[in-house]
Amino acid sequence: MKQLLLRTRPKTHLVRALGRCAAMLRAVPPRTARARPRVLGRALSLLLLSPALIYSAEGKITLLSGEVKITHQKKPVKPKLGMLVKEGDTIETGKNAKVAILMSDGASFQLFQHSSLEIKPASTYYESKGVLSANFEKKSSASEWRIKTPVVTAGVRGTAFTVEASAKDTRIVLFKGKVIVKDFVRESGLSSDPNELMQDFLNDVEINAGTALRWNGSDLKKEQIDPNKEATKALHDEHQKHLKATPPLDDKGDWKKQAEKLREAP
Repeated sequence: MKQLLLRTRPKTHLVRALGRCAAMLRAVPPRTARARPRVLGRALSLLLLSPALIYSAEGKITLLSGEVKITHQKKPVKPKLGMLVKEGDTIETGKNAKVAILMSDGASFQLFQHSSLEIKPASTYYESKGVLSANFEKKSSASEWRIKTPVVTAGVRGTAFTVEASAKDTRIVLFKGKVIVKDFVRESGLSSDPNELMQDFLNDVEINAGTALRWNGSDLKKEQIDPNKEATKALHDEHQKHLKATPPLDDKGDWKKQAEKLREAP
């Protein structure tokens, strides 16, 4: 099943790095072709050192209610309020349960019943099922995140929305900010490939606050909605209210010491 790529601005770290790699290689004259391997090595280093690829976010549980399960590399971890969550953790909620996490990269999530979220590398979060509310606050001008579901990859640069996900369908409702579906080929500076895979990315779709987008892997539906009548608005509002009452993570890392102790405690 193909994926739809969503992002909130045309240039991400990875895309910029790819474009710069291509430009470096094009700048090598044909008569100095021997230099290409050395330039390619520098280009790959540039790509691999992109902040979007090497950043690893951690956070803590700020709300815990009902049956919540956490696994790390398939091993169970007992959830506790204030406990550290980190890359490799998968958080799942049971019936009538909910959990909220606040991350060091500026992301925050509130999962509702029968939902699952995995914390992956490079500020990437994978929602395999259920409903969550997401909020993203920039820590720097380079802040960016990715939300993945079985059929969608959403690139984010400071916004707030809800996501309903299943194995075959994803619906995103945007309450704040803007998301744009961009052509990855054009962005990276690479030549367009006419094959069907690349054709999926040839049309830009702008999604502003008050818009819902549904994607099932083949059909895209975009619609304007009244946020006050939207079914997930109450979940969004609950998450925002919780965020306002939650102290931010301090830059010194004192929060992490306490959170680690709670995670290690029996």
